[in-house]
Amino acid sequence: MFAILGEVTSRYRTRPQVKFARFRELEQRRADASNTIWAIIVGSKMAASTLRLTEGSTRTLSEIFPSIDHVARFDMRSDKARELIGDADTEMSTMGMAHAIALHEDFVKTCLAMLIPIGKFSRSKLRNTRAANAHEYFAEATGHEFDVDALALFHLTRLIRNCHIHAGGQVDRALVGAYETLTAEQRTLWESLTGEELVVPRAGALARVGIGGLVATLAVGKRLSYDINLGLQAAITRQGWADIAAEEYFALGSKSPGDQTALRSLKGYLRGGFMALELNDDELQAAIDRLRDAV
Repeated sequence: MFAILGEVTSRYRTRPQVKFARFRELEQRRADASNTIWAIIVGSKMAASTLRLTEGSTRTLSEIFPSIDHVARFDMRSDKARELIGDADTEMSTMGMAHAIALHEDFVKTCLAMLIPIGKFSRSKLRNTRAANAHEYFAEATGHEFDVDALALFHLTRLIRNCHIHAGGQVDRALVGAYETLTAEQRTLWESLTGEELVVPRAGALARVGIGGLVATLAVGKRLSYDINLGLQAAITRQGWADIAAEEYFALGSKSPGDQTALRSLKGYLRGGFMALELNDDELQAAIDRLRDAV
């Protein structure tokens, strides 16, 4: 059982990941989104702190900071502005949660699409894939067993997001049910991630997110993306991975499959993310030959 934020992902990093292009893209997009969200949250706190220097002033922001872009769109007295800016983390956490879940859903659907060419998934089923069923579809297609605690907490965050998107931010019965069915271990994990006591909300109350909920969403999403990576490693054959690696490298255009040094160059590229597979020279050369013959 992982009990603190770092352990949600760090213990799985000891198991090698295949960092194929879309996995690397997800990692970068998640990092960029996370940094942007924290920049806005921290920036709002810094702004609120700065505005304390104007305490007692009756001037508006555009009068105090006329050179700041778009300040006229938020033109109010500094005391009122400070109050709103200081509470911006609540709204940013809610928006950040929705964005993080959307990124993760897109990644899971990308990985499901990788199973279509090998006959383990279908395009028609992909069209019906949503955050609510994506992991379950992946498990069904590959036989991979997800961490049940991480998956339960993912669905909890998904239902919190749904309340904000579809129910005006009000708690519905589905969310109450998700809270009530958490195991003792899952409740402890949620509290460890959020730094807050877990309280089952009542239907009709505000579906609270906050900084803790955002942290939990980011951590659980990362954990599950590593889980999916491990499932893909087993589901796709070594030949399939060799083809993926070759197609990915030669699509960059710096070298062609017919080049005499193609194998050496491909092996160099593999050090950037495919080393977990330990593909040998014969497997890689066969992939190069298949790609060259297909052109």
